[in-house]
Order: sequence, then structure tokens, then C-alpha cells
Amino acid sequence: MYKLLLVTDQPQVTEAFMGDMSWESLGFRVPRVTDSARAALESLQNHHADGIAVALPAAEEEKLMAALGQLWPLLPIMRASSRRDEVCKDVQELGSLLNRLNADDADQPYSVEEAMRQVRHAFFRELLDGRLHDRAAVRRRLRLMRSRMNPDKPCVLIQFALPEDEDYLEGHWHYGPERLEIAMRNLFGAELMGMRLLVSVLPGNRIYLLACPMLGSERQDVEESMTGIVADHAAGAIEHVREYLGIDMTIASVDVLPTVAALADERGK
Repeated sequence: MYKLLLVTDQPQVTEAFMGDMSWESLGFRVPRVTDSARAALESLQNHHADGIAVALPAAEEEKLMAALGQLWPLLPIMRASSRRDEVCKDVQELGSLLNRLNADDADQPYSVEEAMRQVRHAFFRELLDGRLHDRAAVRRRLRLMRSRMNPDKPCVLIQFALPEDEDYLEGHWHYGPERLEIAMRNLFGAELMGMRLLVSVLPGNRIYLLACPMLGSERQDVEESMTGIVADHAAGAIEHVREYLGIDMTIASVDVLPTVAALADERGK
């Protein structure tokens, strides 16, 4: 059974969680409840939690988030709704994430950090592939997965083009899209001047680079400046891809989106 910590000073939220809920059928024990950032941190220091649900005043929540970022950067954070149906849905979503994080992969040494990284990559493949259409759900899952991408800042999306031969990639890369994605991530890097970079390889030989300011970044660049920085970096990385992987790519398009959640609309068109 998974353990959940509920942190709220709102009676209606507590009631939604502690009322007639079938926690055992959801795979959880009855949540431990605290009503402040300080009490929550004390609880986490003394009791294991697999996830945390938070509904506090803004200043108090900000204090808690800062501490979680430093001390428990991989602890899933879910919303704490006052609606019973949303609580059930969110707990199921958390349970699904925890099951994936705790899946037994006998071929690899276990690392929760690597498992969370793989979950995030799978999420962004879904998002870029047009399979997610709810902006609120995107923001909720980013927080749940402890993504460092800031959901409130503009992001840059670059799509790459390969030579028109439909079998080009298969003829130049024989190790599958997953290994190609890993190789390209190594060549493009993970961070750039306060931005998080993510390369995704999708079915149909579609390759994207997503660049988004990270939480806590002090970047003040206007969108045009951010776009130029990312495009220049991508152009340099393309040369490395050609040199080390033997794959020719060009930049097909560069778009600025108001937030990463806007991908739920853009990819779904």
C-alpha cells in the first residue's frame, strides 16, 4: 500500500479526502494529514510518504515547495481538491505513476531518478504526438512528475527535417528510435542558459527539440532572444549529429508557444 501525505488547512479538502473513500481499493493507506508547511516537513522527516497532496495559502505553499525542491525533489506532488470525484481521479493518476516508478526491471539497476526521467520522457512523447488535449491535465502531470519545466513561461519548439527519402533514417540508423533519442539527448544536452532541453523522436521520423525555462530560473529574455539562443544551439548540435551519428538534419520550423501546456492544443490540431 502506498502512503500519501495530505497538507491542507481547508476543512472541505480534508473532508473530501477523509470522507467515504475506499483507500485500500485505490492501493493506498488512509492519508496522514497535516495543516502547515512546517508540520508537513516534520512529517516527511519522520514518516515515509510516496506522494504528497497540497492545498495551502499561496505563501505557505511556496515555502513548502521550496523545501520539497531541496530535500525531496522526486516526491510526486498532486493537487488537493475539495471534490471527491477529482480526489479519486488524482489518486488513481498518482497510483499509476508510482506503479511505473516501482516497476521491476530486472535488466537495469533500480534508480528512482532514472525511472522518473523515463516517465517524463514518455509523457512528452505523448504530448508532442498530439495524444493529450487538456491543458490543466498537462500542468497537473508536470507537477506530479516533478518536472523542472516552468509551466507559466513561454517555450520554444523546433521540428527537424530529414532528407525526403522515406527510408532515410532506417538506412542510416539501425538501433531504433529509443536509442536514437538517447544519442541525440547526449549531443543536444539537457540544459541551456536556464532552459531545460528535451529531444523527442516520434513515429514517422518526426524529431523535436523542446526548450523551456526551468523553475527557479531568473531568465528575463524576451521571446525573440530565447528563440535565437535555442535555434543557434540546435544548429550547432545538428553538426554533431551529422558528425557522430551520420544523420543529416535541418531545422524545419521554430515556434514559440505561450506555455508548455499549449502543446496540448498545438499538437492536437
